[in-house]
Amino acid sequence: MNRRGLNSTVSFLLVLLTAGTVLRADIKVTAVKGSVYVRHNVQEQWVNVSPGDVLKPDDSMKSGRKSSATVVIDDKTTLTMPEQAIIDMADLRTLTKEELLLKLAMERIRSVPDKSGDDELSIPRTTTIHGANMDRHAAAGVVDPEAGTMRMKGTEFLFGNGFYETGILKAKELFRLYPNLSGRIDDRLMVAKALEVLKLKGEAMEEYIQLGKSQLTDEQRAAVMQKIELLESER
Repeated sequence: MNRRGLNSTVSFLLVLLTAGTVLRADIKVTAVKGSVYVRHNVQEQWVNVSPGDVLKPDDSMKSGRKSSATVVIDDKTTLTMPEQAIIDMADLRTLTKEELLLKLAMERIRSVPDKSGDDELSIPRTTTIHGANMDRHAAAGVVDPEAGTMRMKGTEFLFGNGFYETGILKAKELFRLYPNLSGRIDDRLMVAKALEVLKLKGEAMEEYIQLGKSQLTDEQRAAVMQKIELLESER
């Protein structure tokens, strides 16, 4: 595909991404233990969160050491946030298969190295779904390893509570913005397994193949190769 075609594809995907399903859930904080904070929308400041607070999809929560918060979504689903984690409220939802595949395609495009030449493709790097602060800081060269670790802890929370689609997208976003996190093999395996759960066998196969190129223990490599062989046999 030529440069014009690629640029058209990028623009089309961006339009579709911004037109996706919007979370409109009522997220109410019912209990707080220790130090827990909320950041509203894309503001920089974190403020204390208290029982009774109602959070919006654009808000993020952060918990300190030995701290946690319990939220109830739409008076139905109760979740308890773990310690030392950052979670975007927009991620507390499920996506359709089509939405997930579209967003995965956009994430792959974002992972392509920037080109500075006039005749080369220049890809927008700003996140349009959520986590805008993350991409803005990363673009400016401001990468906080602690924040990356806390966000990955929040991503593990998403997987643990069945938010596989947003968990996959968040993990891939974090691997891109915080390259050191891509060495966390257990988290990368978590992504591959979630794709299997969602019956996206081709995408799961791709994850396992990439994992096979990483530095693995003998046990991890054996498990990855077994997964690849199993998925190949199911084609």
